[in-house]
Amino acid sequence: MSKFSINQRVRNHLLGYGPIRRFWTHLRGTQVLQRYRMFEERYGANNRSSANTYSSFDVQRAMQERLEGLPIQPRPEGEVHSVYVGLTRNWGLGMAYELEQLGPVSIFDWEKFGFYEGSNDTRRRLPELNETLFKFLKETNRKRPIDWILMPCSGEIILRDIPKRIREELGIPTVNQWLDCKQVFETGRTFHGQDSGMKDIAPEFDLIWSSARPCCDWYLAVGARPVFMGEGFSPRLIPKVDCAKKHDVGFVGARYGLRPDYVDALRRAGLRVEVRGPGWGTRMVPFSEMAEFFGQCKVNLGMGGVGYSMSLTTLKGRDFEVPGAGGAYLTTFNPDLAEHFHVGNEILCYRNIDEMIELARLLVNDDQRREQLAANAYHRAMREHRWLHRFRDVLGLLGVLKSNRSERRCA
Repeated sequence: MSKFSINQRVRNHLLGYGPIRRFWTHLRGTQVLQRYRMFEERYGANNRSSANTYSSFDVQRAMQERLEGLPIQPRPEGEVHSVYVGLTRNWGLGMAYELEQLGPVSIFDWEKFGFYEGSNDTRRRLPELNETLFKFLKETNRKRPIDWILMPCSGEIILRDIPKRIREELGIPTVNQWLDCKQVFETGRTFHGQDSGMKDIAPEFDLIWSSARPCCDWYLAVGARPVFMGEGFSPRLIPKVDCAKKHDVGFVGARYGLRPDYVDALRRAGLRVEVRGPGWGTRMVPFSEMAEFFGQCKVNLGMGGVGYSMSLTTLKGRDFEVPGAGGAYLTTFNPDLAEHFHVGNEILCYRNIDEMIELARLLVNDDQRREQLAANAYHRAMREHRWLHRFRDVLGLLGVLKSNRSERRCA
């Protein structure tokens, strides 16, 4: 057994003891919050003092200036050739499904080429990975002109010269989608002359799609062009499933931080809670079964904290997957989420453990209220929050989509 495995087992054993775990969680949560405040002071506050703040009204103008001179050919829906650079073993598969609604899709999944995010081998071979990607793009574009490229990647995968080369040599607009900006805007880890977060690569993309409104000011501070948009969902990957209720409350996600305390509090309150994910001692829920699990739970619990911090919040994929699957959703209050769903009429939100218990009980015991809440959220999600809706908005900004069938919803 390796030294790493032994250390990991000792660590897991110690963190299984409540007081030690809570102390560790408090320490890590404080670090996350301090890091966020450092980013906010370094990139947000200083940038706002110069009146260079994010506004949705400025996005279109910034894109027109940026894309001037690129040979963009607007196409009707169904004929847009998209390239997706990302993983397909996770929720990225749902994005690929939704892109197919717009036209042909070419996929570069780096794992299929023998590269694995976070591995030391991939970090060492990053130039090789990026050269492989560029050759793929050139060949794909030769066979059929590419209309745009979507890359949900950080500096852990993409070198900053790649979007620059794509722009200069291929003339194709690039969009970076990053949904963990509050944690990974800047990591402090440098590989191949760049930070492994977003700070260094962001300015080279034509558009940065961020799901955290405050971080849009950070991107402006480093010379990038951000747009605030939430995540989405794919009804093909996670469809609506009507089935008998087996659990009062269900949660899908890893066990870390304060999450065990929230789950334990619900159980002490007499609610039957079923959890799925790493660290709980239960089996994982594959995407093929996730919709059924959502349907089996009277209440689907969300936890919108950032890392180990529950006071700092961010949008989560589950915020859209659960409503899109027809589930009743209770999650952490987040002002960004309140722009996507009507709190009280479509979803419910809590600010602490006591509120979570109170609202969970309310939904478990009131079938009519719960079913109406879920129905309202489902219709809203299907109307506005599919990945397809997000892509239409992005393509409208790029000038790639000939007819914008949906209203602009970036805010």
